[in-house]
Amino acid sequence: MSFSINGVQYKRSTTTPDRKLAEKIYAKVTTEITEGKWFDRDAASRHTYDEMKERFIQEHAPTVSAGMQRSYQVSFKHLDGYFGGLTLDKITPDLISQYVTHRRQAKRKVTASTRNRELAALSKMMNLARRWRWLRENPCELVPKEKEKKDVGRALTNEEEALLLVKAKDLCNGDLPDIILLALHTGFRIGQVPLLKWADVDFQRKAIKSLNEKTKQTYFIPMSEALHVMLLKRSRVCHISGRVFPSNSGTPLDKDNIRRAFKIALTEAKIKNFRFHDLRHTAATRLAQAGVDIYAIASFLNHSQLSTTKRYAKHSVESLRNAVQMLDRKEGTNG
Repeated sequence: MSFSINGVQYKRSTTTPDRKLAEKIYAKVTTEITEGKWFDRDAASRHTYDEMKERFIQEHAPTVSAGMQRSYQVSFKHLDGYFGGLTLDKITPDLISQYVTHRRQAKRKVTASTRNRELAALSKMMNLARRWRWLRENPCELVPKEKEKKDVGRALTNEEEALLLVKAKDLCNGDLPDIILLALHTGFRIGQVPLLKWADVDFQRKAIKSLNEKTKQTYFIPMSEALHVMLLKRSRVCHISGRVFPSNSGTPLDKDNIRRAFKIALTEAKIKNFRFHDLRHTAATRLAQAGVDIYAIASFLNHSQLSTTKRYAKHSVESLRNAVQMLDRKEGTNG
C-alpha cells in the first residue's frame, strides 16, 4: 500500500497476499492517519523488544548503580523468553498480564516482589521508548502492581551476636568478625563494605565517609568506641590498595563471598531467619530501643524517607515502658 501524508510518500506492506484483507488493512490505516494515530502505531510496529532492550542497556543502564544493573540482568533472563522477538505494538496490557500469570505459576516459587521488579524493568524500558518516540503509551501502566509482603527482617540478640562473632573468626581470611562489627555499628549495606577505604576513615573526627549506593550521595557516620578501636587495630597493617577489607589480590571483596561466609557462620551458630542486611536492621532497632530520635536514626541510615526508617526501627516493650514511666512522672508533677 502507498499513501501520502503532508506531501511525504509512504510505502508499507499489508503483510498479506489476500487482496480483500489488504484493502481492509489499508482502510484501517487511512482511518488512523485521519485520527492522527498512524505514526504512533507505525513506529511501534517497526521496533522490537530486543531493539528497545539493547538501547536501554547502552543508554540507561550505565547511569544506575552496579546493583541495579545486576537486578536488570536478572529480570531480562525472564522477560526475554516471553517478549523477545516481538514488535512493541504486540506487547499489550493483556500480554503483560499473561506474563504475570505465567511467572506466578512457575515451578520455582516467584514472589510478588520479584514479579513487580521484573515489570518495573519492562516499564522503565517502555517509558524510555516513549521518549524515543517508539511508543505513544506505556502498556505497563495499565497493569496493576501486586501486593507485596513486607519483609522487615529481625534484630540480632546480644547472645546471638556473641556466638556469631565466635563462629565467624576463621571466615573471609579472618575478617568476617570485623565486617559484622562494622555493619552493626554503621548500618552498612553489604555493598558498602568492600568499597570502604582508609581515606574514608577520619580517626581524628572519629567519623567514616561512605557512599549511598542508591542515591550516589556521600554521608558521614560517627564511630562508636568499639568501631574506633577495631579500625585503629586494623590500620596498623594497611594493604597497598588502601582498602580496609581487601581481597588477597587487593581488589574489593566480592559481596557474594561475604554473603556465603556469613551464611556459614549463621549455620554454625544455629541462627535462623537472619540475613546480612538484618545487621542494618539490628543497628536501627538498637538505636530506637535506646531512645534515639527517629530523625537521628534516619540520618544514621541515610534514609531519604522517614517511612523507610520506621520499618527498621521498632521499640521493645521495655523501651515503651520507659516512655510510659515518663508519663507517670509528669502526672506526679501535676499533682
